[in-house]
Amino acid sequence: MITVRDRPARRRSPGRRWMPAAGWSAAFVLLTGCVALGVTDGLDLRLFAWARPHDEWAPGQVRWAPVVDALRPPVMATAVAAVAGAVCLVRRTVRPALVPAAAVATAALVTLLVKVSLARPDPHGTGTGHGGSFPSGHTVSVVLGVALVVHLLAPRALRVLWAGAAAAGLFMGTGLVVIGAHWVSDVVGGLLLGFAVLAGVTAIDGGTLGDGRAAGERSA
Repeated sequence: MITVRDRPARRRSPGRRWMPAAGWSAAFVLLTGCVALGVTDGLDLRLFAWARPHDEWAPGQVRWAPVVDALRPPVMATAVAAVAGAVCLVRRTVRPALVPAAAVATAALVTLLVKVSLARPDPHGTGTGHGGSFPSGHTVSVVLGVALVVHLLAPRALRVLWAGAAAAGLFMGTGLVVIGAHWVSDVVGGLLLGFAVLAGVTAIDGGTLGDGRAAGERSA
């Protein structure tokens, strides 16, 4: 009788699985430096003029404004907390909530520190009262919000996790630029920071790749 065993999910070595987090972090630091030096200002102005001609509140802005407001950071944080709480109750342990909580705290702290340090005005010259425009906190929160919900419900669905995070970030970023709440570089900064923290989450989780089975799972 021949027994067929499924191949175990592959694991990256500790060093390799942290490489994506290091790469996204380096990209975020590089962009932060460019923003601080004004390197992105010209491109930001051109893209803003293209996304919102004559800085008018047109039908596009009317459609996007409620969407952006509905997905603001407190809403995303509440959604993650609700899902984390439900998962902890089902599993009867607080462990599933520890990494998401650390991820949210890290992202919030870095976002606040960079905002305060740069104190960058938004396209309408405001925003310094709550720290600054770069990076976009809305973008960071929606990237992590979607990704952490997937992580809590399906920890090994890495493709879904990353695809959902990227799609959510681009969706939110588009709305923010259209309504004139952020520069494009603010949104890109939010994406990079969100991806860096998310890559850290998946590295801590063990870096399992492939088919969605837990590491070491076997079937006879």
